[in-house]
Amino acid sequence: MKKSSIVSLFVLWVLSLCPSVGYAQASKHPALTVKVPFEFVVGNQTFPAGTYKFRSLLNSVPNKDNIEVLEVRSTEGRLYHAVVTDVVGSYEPDQPKLVFTRSGGRTFLSEVWEPGKQAGCQLRGHEGYTQAAESEDDKLTLTASRTDLR
Repeated sequence: MKKSSIVSLFVLWVLSLCPSVGYAQASKHPALTVKVPFEFVVGNQTFPAGTYKFRSLLNSVPNKDNIEVLEVRSTEGRLYHAVVTDVVGSYEPDQPKLVFTRSGGRTFLSEVWEPGKQAGCQLRGHEGYTQAAESEDDKLTLTASRTDLR
């Protein structure tokens, strides 16, 4: 066997390990599992009321990273959406929570704060602007309890 064939086989073997390494890193921390009692929108997809897992995939750091990828998945696995978000931070890990805003008769996911993380995900609206509530009446926060965390 030629030396170049051995090198090619080695490179293919190393590359075959990459998806496994990426998956292991992405699933390093548990997803935030929350029962959402109303229909909501993430990006361009509407999710019915139900139990969902929310997980950031890049493990971004506040004041260092600008973007994050948020995964939203139904616990049955039938509904899934991944969306690029902005990174927002706090000085200490915030309590796990989801923040929604209401606009035009619809409820939009606007922030996700996972347990033990200083970085949160802030979603953008349809026009590319950060999704924010016009008044406190348009803002709805679901705080995860210990039983919600899995």
